[in-house]
Amino acid sequence: MKQFICFLLLCCCTHPGISQINIMDAATLSQDIKRNTDCVKREEKIEFNVNDIDNARLTVHQVFTVLDAEGEDALYFVKYSDQFTKLVDAEIKVFDANGKSINKYKMKELNSRATGDGLVPDGKVYYFRVAAPSFPITVQFDYEMKYRGTLNYPDYRIQLPGQSVEHSSYTVSIPSNLDLRYQPQNTSIKPVVAEKGKNKIYTWQVDNLDAFEYEDGSVSYESNFPAVLISPNQFSMDGNDGDMSTWKDFGKWYAILSKGARNLPEATKSYLKEMVKNEPDDKAKIKKIYKYLQANCRYVSIQLGIGGFKPFDAAFVDSKKYGDCKALSNYMQACLDAIGIVSYPALINAEYNKAPVDPAFPHNSFTHVILCVPGKKDTTWLECTSPVTEAGTLGTFTENRNALLITPDGGVLVSTPKSKASENTFELSTKVRLKEDASGESESTMKVSGEYKENLLMNVIDEKKDEQKKFLVSTLGFLQPDDFDFESDRKDDSVKTNFKMFIEKIPPFTVGSKMFLTPRIYKLTKEKLPSPEGRTKAYYFSFPFVKRDTTVYYLPENYTVENLPKSRDISFDYGIFKTKYLYDEQANTITTITLFQLTHNIIPADKYAEVFNFFEKVNDEYGEKMVIKRK
Repeated sequence: MKQFICFLLLCCCTHPGISQINIMDAATLSQDIKRNTDCVKREEKIEFNVNDIDNARLTVHQVFTVLDAEGEDALYFVKYSDQFTKLVDAEIKVFDANGKSINKYKMKELNSRATGDGLVPDGKVYYFRVAAPSFPITVQFDYEMKYRGTLNYPDYRIQLPGQSVEHSSYTVSIPSNLDLRYQPQNTSIKPVVAEKGKNKIYTWQVDNLDAFEYEDGSVSYESNFPAVLISPNQFSMDGNDGDMSTWKDFGKWYAILSKGARNLPEATKSYLKEMVKNEPDDKAKIKKIYKYLQANCRYVSIQLGIGGFKPFDAAFVDSKKYGDCKALSNYMQACLDAIGIVSYPALINAEYNKAPVDPAFPHNSFTHVILCVPGKKDTTWLECTSPVTEAGTLGTFTENRNALLITPDGGVLVSTPKSKASENTFELSTKVRLKEDASGESESTMKVSGEYKENLLMNVIDEKKDEQKKFLVSTLGFLQPDDFDFESDRKDDSVKTNFKMFIEKIPPFTVGSKMFLTPRIYKLTKEKLPSPEGRTKAYYFSFPFVKRDTTVYYLPENYTVENLPKSRDISFDYGIFKTKYLYDEQANTITTITLFQLTHNIIPADKYAEVFNFFEKVNDEYGEKMVIKRK
């Protein structure tokens, strides 16, 4: 009898409904799942129910155990909400290392603030940071969102950098007549598909995924880690039905959404025509109108609601003198319409290390709008949010992408241009007058174009003196000046600056009657690249470039050269580095002449070690010392 009772107890204890582990207790984590991770996603259940073409609901249950401070990103709750995607409920529970409940927060206790510059109905961001008195700590998030527009189905983001996963599932229920499309990224999982009445049920599930690290400098983690992109066939936003099964149809929807928005006042049209009447060709007219836009309109960010997709009327921007990327591009298009030049808005996913959208999978991954002006011989691209970018130039976050042109016939996916090293130039000429006490004065002329020009215009030219000094020292790596003067001269294709610096100590060190000088008084690059060991992903530099430097040291009268470094000449598939040192005995000067060029900004993984070694040699050269001594 006793044996039978023991058998019954054993059966009860091993029944999954009775013996289920307490996932709130960090001690129940296996050693394998904790390996190389700062955070474990213990449980995740996502359910997305599409009720109709314009009505859906998302419910999310997540449990994370954060092992140390490196994983504390998982303790942040952030959700955007507006009239179309509304956060309707949220609850946060917090547990200590032993799984004991220590805190609970309802939606009314979350922080919130308005977003969209007050131009988005009900636009809010809800946020909360869970305090961690100690680690490990476990947090449970439960929230629900109501969709009154279905342009963007929530993607299944399975895993983030440094995060392991015990269990996660994502279920979509959708009317069969609407259906959906999906595309796995960096994963081979497939959904279980079932039918229930008039609905189709898709379920994806993963278990026991090891953590793996993001490789610094690679494509953004959204494009790098396991995910399933989910996209509607038919959708609706604010009563505007659309089709996303092809790029062409998606472009038609956007064109209809913005129809009638290019309604410039007649007085403005007449003004623009008068402005460009003496310009010799369309290129010059485009440039003139673009400069007018830059001088008169400012950028504001609108990311939510129908304002996230539909531009403000051109008349609104003309009156208010501001708008987001869509509104400013639409306004520029209306201005060009007024002078008889055809242009098209272009949707694009912006960020310098984003992977281009997949031509084979229509999906709204776009975050930005620019303008495309097709010409007989070439195409002019316009970044309408920037007050400094030149007409025909795209920044690092929109080049080399697939952009969706919104034409009268629908969407057309095209490639944006890729910048060349010759378009991003940095040229510096410096004279350093060195004194016997190791102090000195320098005079520099810097001429920059492309990305260097934009950086200078946006962050330096009109800033206060302290900010200018900070740029010279922190960004360009100049020696800390005790005082300096700064002047600039702006031109269409470049910016030229002149600055003088007084530096109390120019040599990094002196020994007796000798001074040890660096090849120049700033660093050619401050970029410290990650180790090439185990590299599997391409490395992204912000942009290709050409740097040229000439530095002349005027030595004190009673000093001469004892030693100069050997000249360097390094060339390979992705770059050039040349430097030489010249001593003019009669003038008593040392001149260093340097060329530093990176021809590609996206480096394949199998070539990365070469680039790493190349940059190491460039950095090593700055450590070389020119030795001068008292006669």
